[in-house]
Amino acid sequence: MSGVNDTHKVAALGSQRAYSVVVNFIAWAVIAVGILVVVSWVLDIEAGKHILPGFQSMKFNTALCLIACGLVLWRRAPASASASDPIAAFLALFILVISGLTLFEYGSGWPLGIDNLAILDTATAPERWPGRMSGATALCFSLIGAAWLISMIPMRHSTLIFQLFALAVAIISAAAMIGYVFGVREFRLPLFSTMALHTAVLLVLCGLGMLLVRPGEGLMSSATSRYIGGRSLRRLLPFIAVTPILASWLSMQGVLAGHYSDAFGFALSSLSSILVLGFVSWLGADALNCEEERFRSTIDASPVATVMIDQGGIIRIANRLVHSVFRYPDHGLVGLSVEQLLSEPLRQSHEGYRREYMRNPTQRILGVGRELFALRQDGTEFQAEIALNPVQTADGRYVMAAVVDITDRVAAEQKILRLNRMHKVLSGINTLIVRTETRDSLFEGSTRIAVEDGELFAALIVHYDSNLQQCEILHGHTAEEQIETRLLIGLEVDSIRECVQQNRVVVRNNLAGDPGDDDPADLAKLGIRALAAFPLASNSHSPEVALLLCGRESFFFDEPELRLLLEVAGDISFAMANLDKSQELAYLTHFDKVTDLPNRLLLTDRLQQAMLQADSYQGNVSILYMDLDRFKQVNDSFGHAGGDEVLRRVAERIGECVGKADTVSRWGGDEFIVLLPGQSAGDAAGVANAISEALHSLIVLGGSRELFVSCSIGIAEYLHKSSDVDALINSARSAMSTIKEQGGNNYRHFVSGGDQASDDGLELETSLRQALGQKQFQLYYQPQIDIVSGRVLGLEALLRWHHPTQGMIAPNRFIPLAEKTGLIIPIGEWVLREACGQVATQHGLKVAVNLSARQFHQKDLVAMIRRILDETGMPSANLELEITESALIYDVELAIATMEQLNDLGVSVSLDDFGTGYSSLSYLKRFPIDMLKIDKSFIDEVTTDPDSNVIVKTIIVMAHSLELKVIAEGVETKEQLTMLREHGCDQAQGYLIARPLLCQEALEIAAQTFVVPTS
Repeated sequence: MSGVNDTHKVAALGSQRAYSVVVNFIAWAVIAVGILVVVSWVLDIEAGKHILPGFQSMKFNTALCLIACGLVLWRRAPASASASDPIAAFLALFILVISGLTLFEYGSGWPLGIDNLAILDTATAPERWPGRMSGATALCFSLIGAAWLISMIPMRHSTLIFQLFALAVAIISAAAMIGYVFGVREFRLPLFSTMALHTAVLLVLCGLGMLLVRPGEGLMSSATSRYIGGRSLRRLLPFIAVTPILASWLSMQGVLAGHYSDAFGFALSSLSSILVLGFVSWLGADALNCEEERFRSTIDASPVATVMIDQGGIIRIANRLVHSVFRYPDHGLVGLSVEQLLSEPLRQSHEGYRREYMRNPTQRILGVGRELFALRQDGTEFQAEIALNPVQTADGRYVMAAVVDITDRVAAEQKILRLNRMHKVLSGINTLIVRTETRDSLFEGSTRIAVEDGELFAALIVHYDSNLQQCEILHGHTAEEQIETRLLIGLEVDSIRECVQQNRVVVRNNLAGDPGDDDPADLAKLGIRALAAFPLASNSHSPEVALLLCGRESFFFDEPELRLLLEVAGDISFAMANLDKSQELAYLTHFDKVTDLPNRLLLTDRLQQAMLQADSYQGNVSILYMDLDRFKQVNDSFGHAGGDEVLRRVAERIGECVGKADTVSRWGGDEFIVLLPGQSAGDAAGVANAISEALHSLIVLGGSRELFVSCSIGIAEYLHKSSDVDALINSARSAMSTIKEQGGNNYRHFVSGGDQASDDGLELETSLRQALGQKQFQLYYQPQIDIVSGRVLGLEALLRWHHPTQGMIAPNRFIPLAEKTGLIIPIGEWVLREACGQVATQHGLKVAVNLSARQFHQKDLVAMIRRILDETGMPSANLELEITESALIYDVELAIATMEQLNDLGVSVSLDDFGTGYSSLSYLKRFPIDMLKIDKSFIDEVTTDPDSNVIVKTIIVMAHSLELKVIAEGVETKEQLTMLREHGCDQAQGYLIARPLLCQEALEIAAQTFVVPTS
């Protein structure tokens, strides 16, 4: 509509310019004639005064007023003329004064002397008021002057008043002019008298010019309109003006010629007026009918269903398309209420909405406003959009409503949305495939994505067992609740069976279409209106898994969606195949193909983990290295296939002899390694013995061939931080090789530090039990100095075992064994008692004694220490107990309680090997300890490794912030001691200061002062 309005605006501007040209022409014509008359009076030219002899003359004042009228008309003609024009206002006032004074003279009978003020009129008789314009002329000029002044006042209806005055001027002057047509040259009435012919003509022109000054406003808006009414009026106006005059003149001529009487002449004149009015009415009606037909044809040709509604909601116009949309017969909608075209629930609310809209109508485009459901005559509904455009006409306000059936568009939009969702599902599953590592995660993610992104009711991955003809839901996801445990309904099972057995997509798109069938009805109760099953095949074999998708609506799965979902199923199948291949590759990488046992790679990884765990928790790890005796003969006799079968039988029997936490692996050829985490060498001997006995049983191959198998077993136990994986395996292999050399079919333990394995791990344990009673243990002491002063502050007691036959046995051999066997409790009590007894008399000299984790957690620890202190006379303040971090971490609260009891006893506690355990800063703050002991592994590299240097410095700063002393163990160079001093370390011990010494030697060293280097 904006384009149409713009076209009319352009046309209106063109018409305005055309009318301005006409007004200018009238103005200059009036001015020219007025000037000619003035010149005629000055030069006494009668033709200029009368035009024709016997006609009334135009007076001098009249000519002046006409010139003023023409000037005002000229100045006001442009459309852009200013509302306040002083010159035009002065001229209008001049016209009003002259004409008003003249009327005053006529009314009062007083001559004011203005009639012959400039030029004396000698030709007019005195009784006709020489020089004075006629009363009708003065009246017209008064109306013209008043009209122009009113038009310059900003007031309401000023234009209408201006045009009414102009119309009155035109009527009065036209009446005088028509009088000359009928031969009436002079007459006199109270308010009307004959005026000069050229005065009448010019005043008619002035009136018309004034009407055309504002052609688009007031009375002239209809006459100058470009619509059918204005065009018809302008075409008929000459006929309307001329025809009655001509008919009346002819009638008068017939009367004057005596052809008929005066009464018949008046009858003919009346008949001519009737004919003119009838003809004009017929032409007007024909024009209006043509315009209405054109309007209705335009409405009917509209590509949009359109109705025009009045303020009462009644349909006044409806085009053909709207009848077709609402399925009404032609003209069946006109006269109906618009609410009858809406669904029942919307009618009442729409009535109120319509009344509110009519009070404040605004244009509304399609797609804005409420969602409406329109009602056809046959009772069916459709979704519609409405565009509204208010129309103001002469007989009231209407609304043009365009109705668009958007059912197909909404369906297309929904289809696009569903396809977009399916594309999103496809994209999401493709992303999932890249990340997933197991079938479970693939199935779980696929069903979740299908429901959440595809807005499906449910998605299930179902396994179909063709033998049992049963379905098992592997994974399921629904928009409302998890349904993994629900039983599938018969129709679903049938669909999956058909899908899997025939390897094709099965679609059930209208489950609500058969009300007599129970299965679809049951599914419909769950909210499932459609379902589709897609086969998932991970290889070239027939599928056994299907993807079951459930939709909320009937006919949910159309052809485009099925194509996308089939692609989704294909991607899932591809991912399943890749996962199977990856799992097969991983299996081949970590397992032996012959025996299905872990291979060398997996065994190495598990052994590393077990060793790390043993280091962390002070646990045990042992391994058995097994080699089948005379296996080459087996291969020679039974072939490689028979040899492989023997290996599988041996693997089965070994597996029956170990626990679930243990690992049996095929190391290579006829060699096996058994990993026994948490078991000591003694425990491993029991497992080795069980395996040997299991292998002694008869093995039957092929149902008839029999053989016995034996093996050689080497046992090695991991000593904390003493070896790596290869060293431990080599130790067990070394022990096994020794057995092999001795004939096999036995097991041996590996002994570190020697070239041969011991006969049995129990031998060392037996010697250890005897050592305490036979006084084979000795205490050595290592001085601990103050780094700043060099003064010896204490001694650390170190246990040594002097075996009568093996000599000095390293602590890392027997201390772990003592821990495992529980012998650490009596040995630890002996160490504590011996150290206190030897150093009790040394006033001010502390002695540090190590407590193992097992000792620390014994129930009577505090009572035992109190008893030893009392028996030896050792001051409690001189006793320091060293505890490792791992001894505290198992039960933090119990450890804190024990340490608090020791503090109450007066005994100080230090944390040994700090930095290698698991204590966090929060635990350190809670532990009632007095000193931290930095582990030797950090001190070894404090001068060479920047990271170790930073760690040592950080430990010292942290300890001091917690008001703890710090001692460094394992100091072996002056550079280390110097750096420790620079970092603020409090104490040190190590080979640089003194090696571990017997008590007397240590006490002699303690009496001396160590010289600490300063740089």
